[in-house]
Amino acid sequence: MFMRLMSIASKMRDEYGKAGTIAEQALSSVRTVYSFVGEDKTVAEYSDSLQGTVNLGLKQGLTKGLAIGSNGIVYAIWAFLSYYGSRMVMYHGARGGTVFVVGTTIAIGGL
Repeated sequence: MFMRLMSIASKMRDEYGKAGTIAEQALSSVRTVYSFVGEDKTVAEYSDSLQGTVNLGLKQGLTKGLAIGSNGIVYAIWAFLSYYGSRMVMYHGARGGTVFVVGTTIAIGGL
């Protein structure tokens, strides 16, 4: 996950660099842009260059969501182990400490 996020971040930095170049050129030659009525063209070009960052931001959000959401699986496993462990203690004579240690080991090992 970390490598994927770093890859997306470097691509976003490149896309922002392209958009920054367009803005820098427009601001440095603002008189020329204004005299040739190029504001709309410059704004459209800048907006198009930012579209890549929008797509990369969606990929980044999906990656982060999957990473954070996958932690919920650990809680589901812990809930199942608590249920099954309590059944083992009540009906099969297992010791509570052993059930807890096994449950903790499985949950942390799954991470």
